[in-house]
Amino acid sequence: MAVRIREKPKDSGVWWVFINHQGTRKSKKIGTDEDTARQVAEKIKARLLLNELRVEKINKKCPTFQEYACLWLEDFVQQTLRTTTYQRYSGMLENHIKSSLGGLYLDQVKRSDIRNTLLSIYKKGLSKSSISTARNVISGTFEYALDEELVNFNPAIGILKKLGLDPRKERKAVQPMTPEEVSLFLATCRIHQGKWFPFFLCAFRTGMRLGELLGLQWGDIDFNGRFIHVQRSFRHGRITRTKNKKSRRVHMSNQLHAELKALLTRRKKQALQSGEPMADVVFHTNGEPTSQNSIRNVWKRVLKKAELRAMRFHDIRHTFASLLLSKGESPVYVKEQLGHSSIQMTVDIYGHLIPSSNRDAVNSLDDVAPTCTLSAPCKNEKAITS
Repeated sequence: MAVRIREKPKDSGVWWVFINHQGTRKSKKIGTDEDTARQVAEKIKARLLLNELRVEKINKKCPTFQEYACLWLEDFVQQTLRTTTYQRYSGMLENHIKSSLGGLYLDQVKRSDIRNTLLSIYKKGLSKSSISTARNVISGTFEYALDEELVNFNPAIGILKKLGLDPRKERKAVQPMTPEEVSLFLATCRIHQGKWFPFFLCAFRTGMRLGELLGLQWGDIDFNGRFIHVQRSFRHGRITRTKNKKSRRVHMSNQLHAELKALLTRRKKQALQSGEPMADVVFHTNGEPTSQNSIRNVWKRVLKKAELRAMRFHDIRHTFASLLLSKGESPVYVKEQLGHSSIQMTVDIYGHLIPSSNRDAVNSLDDVAPTCTLSAPCKNEKAITS
């Protein structure tokens, strides 16, 4: 007998009681009060022990993969992950997964079915990253079904590695800007796109993600402590939490500190002259957060004007990390500034850029130089003569 409570979806504030008794499972939504859910669970458990409550077996067919995948998308993905993730997963299900797995009951889906589905998607010419997205949709659906005890295992676990389609094995080498290229870009930006110079200086000096920069507010900047509290992101017209849903502090260089302070002074002066309140957003367009595409267009124009090679905006983040590491900063410090979820991620991406701080250190492991050789053996001062 098992009676337990669970928040469904996770972090939704809605609590359910799940009953698994003598091979029969039932669930009941209680509401938003966790204490009430616990009390209901305890009462049900007591009545089951006293045989006062009968849980009737329901001969209900297991849902199809399509039905349950849609439930997972609506109840979990849409509520807890980014809108873009929900849209990407929904599109993958509709366009590439539904035709092969959609009509199968969950408990009938075999590992070979999943393998064939992924291979068929790969044969269409989609990238390994897209294959990984498809695997995430399939695996996520089964993980959700596991929690509901509809299936006994997840047949999608480890399948990309078996097929040799794991995109993580083909991570492209980072090609950051050199210090000279950074200086040229910023100088060109100051001359030709002066309005956006503070924005790009902040990007190069903090390594913040594009959405984090666009969501930055004046209240996030501590001029006395000389740090920025990164706690939100702006994407697709919405303010959301950061990518890993964690806040962090990034340090401001002296140059960035002075530039942002000067920008704040200008904004206050403009607000007084216009009689309008100053916008909370630091880098805005007419008082509203700027779209990511608008910034990318400015980025491309400045690169072209400076006659620099074509690069992605995200390469600014790589440049920040690479330059710090090349100057001997700790990977742990870089990990904290970037907001990576683990040090392993930092090392995987930038490990080849970490310089050897002291190549002579290995010499200390060598044996002490001998005082004798085979041709001139050591003399034992306390030799025992027979």
